[in-house]
Amino acid sequence: MYAAIKRELADVWLGFFVWTGPNRPLAQAARQKGTENFAIIAAAGLPWSTSLTSACGLIFLLGFLSTVKPAAFFSSLKHPASLAALALCFVAVLGVFWADGMSWPERLRGLTPMAKLLGIPILIYYFSQSDRGRYVFYAFVASCIVLMLYSWVALYWPALSIHYKSDQPGVPVKNYIDQSQGLAFCAFALAAVAVEGLRRQQRAIALSAAIVATALLANLAFVNVSRTALVYCPVLAVFFAYRYLDRRQFWIACLALLVAIAGLWTVSSNLQHKVSAAFSEYRAAQKEPGTTSVGQRLELWNKSIELFKTAPIIGHGTGSAKTLLTRDIPKRTGSPANAIGNPHNQTLLFAIQWGLLGVLALYAMWSVHLLTFRGEGIIAWIGLVAVVQNILSSLFNSHLSDFYQGWLYVLAVGIAAGTITKTAYPQGVSAVLSLNRS
Repeated sequence: MYAAIKRELADVWLGFFVWTGPNRPLAQAARQKGTENFAIIAAAGLPWSTSLTSACGLIFLLGFLSTVKPAAFFSSLKHPASLAALALCFVAVLGVFWADGMSWPERLRGLTPMAKLLGIPILIYYFSQSDRGRYVFYAFVASCIVLMLYSWVALYWPALSIHYKSDQPGVPVKNYIDQSQGLAFCAFALAAVAVEGLRRQQRAIALSAAIVATALLANLAFVNVSRTALVYCPVLAVFFAYRYLDRRQFWIACLALLVAIAGLWTVSSNLQHKVSAAFSEYRAAQKEPGTTSVGQRLELWNKSIELFKTAPIIGHGTGSAKTLLTRDIPKRTGSPANAIGNPHNQTLLFAIQWGLLGVLALYAMWSVHLLTFRGEGIIAWIGLVAVVQNILSSLFNSHLSDFYQGWLYVLAVGIAAGTITKTAYPQGVSAVLSLNRS
């Protein structure tokens, strides 16, 4: 332990204070390792703290700027996953110039949710040179396991919650949508670890991963779950069965999934409440629009479609969604449009601001990222889970633009794509590394 601490302190000294001389290559490696450490810390902090994740992201960016080699970085931008993210950001930047009737601060604030996508090419570059991407995954999974255990405690002893909300039992921090997103992502990622462990005769790893994945899914079923998770979890389960089972086993698994869903429905009051509440809210919305969560979404979607029709090609410009939605919707107390101005649908949010141009850029990025992870292996599966989960959850929320879900997408896609690049093109990576040492 003492030797490890001493080694880490030596790396910190090299990274901060050595920039020239014979130890420069060692210092460069130390700075790169330190930069990667902040990605690990950011992943661990994501389920808990927006501030910690933001701070680590900023430090990671500074570390990237201190270690990047422009030639190698610009070469890495040719990766399709990087180009797709950059294209979407480029559309957002262009939209600033046709956002009529808005101040420049409002236009620039509209760029903020998109800026995180710039992390994808940076992470692809960084982790195509590093074998430490798996530690970011380990950190996030470990953090979600702790959150899962804490949520059980908060369910029975609410006073122990960090941020207690009477309408969100078993959610000690943030909110139940964020909590569900993280737990579900880890559960399906670990399911692949369990299968791959069995195939490699690593029974201890397989059993541990299976137990943790089951515990995470049980938390969703019996503690608290977002209604969006009830959409993407069954789809991810089908994707998992299709990827890891033969045709006959796949259909048996689909039947077993239906039986499992029916069984959970009969024993979980949490699932019964979530589903029945959705139908009740929909019926109430038919009588008086906007009085329930479902009704408010329907109201926002209808208004968003009307706004899209008025500027279908290039939209109303970056940052226009909130202004336009809050301008015309009646000032009803409790309406999310008045407070947020968010249509709670990623496609509609982009359609308002950038019209068909933005929607096509969004779908092109998602398509490219799906194709990036069409291969075999745990890393490809983790990337696929992140993309499919984000696409499905963005049907009912603007999750690519939201902080937690957006950063989970960026971290998973960027690091997984970078790791796959390193595995697929070891000679090219070696060339990049040699450039970094020069």
